[in-house]
Amino acid sequence: MAALKAAGVFRILAPKAVGGFGMGMETYANVIRRLAQGCTSTAWTAGHLAEHVWMLARWPRQVQQEVFANGPAPMAAATGAPLGTAEMVPGGYSISGTWSFASGVMHSEWALLAVHDGDTRLQCLVPVSELELLDVWHTAGLRGTGSNDLRAHALFVPDYRTLDWSLLAAADNPGSRIHPDPIIHAPVAVLLNMVAPAAALGAAEYAVELFRERMMVRKVKNTGENRQADSPLGQARFSQAYGLLATARLHWEEALRMVSASHERRLPPLSDEERAAYRLSLALSGAASAEAVQLVAAGSGGSIYRLAHPLQRIQRDVNVLLNHPTLSIDPILEQAGRGLLGLEITIPSF
Repeated sequence: MAALKAAGVFRILAPKAVGGFGMGMETYANVIRRLAQGCTSTAWTAGHLAEHVWMLARWPRQVQQEVFANGPAPMAAATGAPLGTAEMVPGGYSISGTWSFASGVMHSEWALLAVHDGDTRLQCLVPVSELELLDVWHTAGLRGTGSNDLRAHALFVPDYRTLDWSLLAAADNPGSRIHPDPIIHAPVAVLLNMVAPAAALGAAEYAVELFRERMMVRKVKNTGENRQADSPLGQARFSQAYGLLATARLHWEEALRMVSASHERRLPPLSDEERAAYRLSLALSGAASAEAVQLVAAGSGGSIYRLAHPLQRIQRDVNVLLNHPTLSIDPILEQAGRGLLGLEITIPSF
């Protein structure tokens, strides 16, 4: 965390007016990808924490003055799974709930919590110190993210630190009236859906690189070659993994191209067909990345499953990524198909 802060990673999406860099989607996505070439958990956590700075910059001025008072990169976790409950009380809301998957919470001062007040979804900004932190993140993969649960009961949240989710998520949000930085005008869903595929791609790139290095020196039992790289079957396996990685990269770059040009020029929001193509490209990129990792792991021998070896960690991390809603292939294929066929997309957050 200290190295990431020193490098300015959390300032990437922060508006220039508060001391941030005001950078765009392409830079943000590539930072996640490059970090994942070392550690997927680091990439995941850093990507979300940087994204949450961007979310705070979308709030009205009073909140921004509070959260950016100590610098351009306030640390905040965000979670909406499941939604908590909110009851209107004098001066604000009383909220209760248990929220899971609060990535970055171990390093955060703030928490962005989703609640429902009747049929209205709200986001509440709460100091982490006012919440109960539940140590439940004991998982097979992405272990380093510390994505623990948060709990509150009848916690008072002042009115100015609550905001209608539909307003926060829109291109025309309160922060877009304050900051000219193009990225503040992007719909929330665009960035929310980028972290997992960028992390999966970077992890797969690292896995294929490790496989290449291993093949050049590894002697495979029950074969006549001196090293795996001399085996025709080993050569075929490597070329297949390399090709899958190229597929993943092309899909990912196509998704980036679709949204980054639109945001930089502040074009109208993506149409349903464009949204469908964007999510489909990211999902197919994630699937190809995971397939490349599985192919590499299956051809690397039993010693990679020692906990000290990075390939077993990459495999576990990517398996968890594939189950995140932003890469879960079945519902994405369904909604993407509707959008591409000119039918109505039925999930607003898609």
